[in-house]
Amino acid sequence: MLDRRTLLKLAATVPGLLSTAAGAARGPQAPGAATKPNMIHILVDDMRFDDYRHMKNLKRLLIGKGLDFRAQFVAYPYCAPSRVSFLTGLQAHNHGVFHNTGHKGGYYLYQQMEGNALPVWLSDAGYYVGHIGKFINDYNNVAPDHVPPGYADWQAMSSSFDNYFNFTLNENGTQVPYDNGQYTTSVFMKKVETFLATAPQPWALFFWPNCCHGPAIPAPRDAGTFANVDMPIPPSFNEADVSDKPTYIRDLPLLNETQIAAIQDRWRARQETLQSLDRGLVKIIDALTQSGRIANTHIVLTSDNGYQEGEHRINDHKNFLYEESVKMPLFWLQPSGYIADCIAPTSSVDITAAFVELAGATAGRVLDGTSLVPLLGDVTAPWNRAVLTQSQRGFGVATQHYRYMDWGSHKEQQFEVYDMTVDPYQLNNVAGQPAYAEIQADLAAALEQLRGCSGSTCKWTTGFPPPP
Repeated sequence: MLDRRTLLKLAATVPGLLSTAAGAARGPQAPGAATKPNMIHILVDDMRFDDYRHMKNLKRLLIGKGLDFRAQFVAYPYCAPSRVSFLTGLQAHNHGVFHNTGHKGGYYLYQQMEGNALPVWLSDAGYYVGHIGKFINDYNNVAPDHVPPGYADWQAMSSSFDNYFNFTLNENGTQVPYDNGQYTTSVFMKKVETFLATAPQPWALFFWPNCCHGPAIPAPRDAGTFANVDMPIPPSFNEADVSDKPTYIRDLPLLNETQIAAIQDRWRARQETLQSLDRGLVKIIDALTQSGRIANTHIVLTSDNGYQEGEHRINDHKNFLYEESVKMPLFWLQPSGYIADCIAPTSSVDITAAFVELAGATAGRVLDGTSLVPLLGDVTAPWNRAVLTQSQRGFGVATQHYRYMDWGSHKEQQFEVYDMTVDPYQLNNVAGQPAYAEIQADLAAALEQLRGCSGSTCKWTTGFPPPP
């Protein structure tokens, strides 16, 4: 007889084990009862790794009862490239989407790949697949009437993703306007509740709200609620001395008072806009609990990219290799009930590989990610020591202790190395310092492989020297 601790660990790695064991304890399951786990992927738009601080329900329901991945990095910190990486399981250099719009990016390029992507793989594995919310950038311009393959329930924004009011959804091939004051997140949540109540098991739901993408517009009840809340000011904000940074950063002027005030106002609006999603998490948990399906459901919340809010003088931007752009929230509530903090470096493409494994699906591509399933059962399991980060401005490597950046030019200060054990705000670039010579060489070797990796070569299990 397995003890509870062993059962919980096994449940994270064997789809449906916990629900099957629980069913055995209660008696025979009903004919046709699902044995594969249900899965919800909540992809927030432009949510930084530290934006959860004012989301009380997220902290209570997901972080406090599940896994908190403390070193989760997005494959490419920009909307469309990031979303395509998740749906294909590929690094950006392998799927080729580097822009949000036009013939060199966005939905135009992804549409050519969508027939061999995660929703199709899940559908082929017997899943009822739904999508609610934002999709790939430029979908509204390229093919707003189109329903991509693999989805049994399609409720996607077919108007501008910037609209929080007066928007249109493609609802399974029919254009439906919402122009009577309805708010996006509220409309999405009602559709999520309907999906959870009616979808046959097993199901997979991609709930991708457009909050808190700019211009962040909160629900009426939340507008102004953060007017007296101060934005956290890290030491890297409006960094005084950027002489050790690359040319692009050195050329940035100090932020002036008007810019700083605008950043703070934008931060408040972003926090207010996230509150409707935070309330929605309560509805999701309640609906799954009341139906009994929470015992067989994985709930995953993450973001497509972060956001620079004045750090290193960068105003209103993303698509950098700095922490605020590439480090993501990743909170995972799973059937086993396993609660832990994971400090191993993980990538957004690892989530894709985990979904494929949990579903018992077959990927139609060689995935660049490593399935997170072992960490779902034991955060101390052997794991990669480094993950690749990319942006339009260069390539990087993230490890437990270090960040390495190659800006891809031959100008002065091409490289950046940060010892996160003593410099979490990335103020002191130690590239070229003798004490970090061996560390920098090993990081460069890791990047040399990872920047052109494919499949198994995207793994890096070699260790790094300890900080000096």
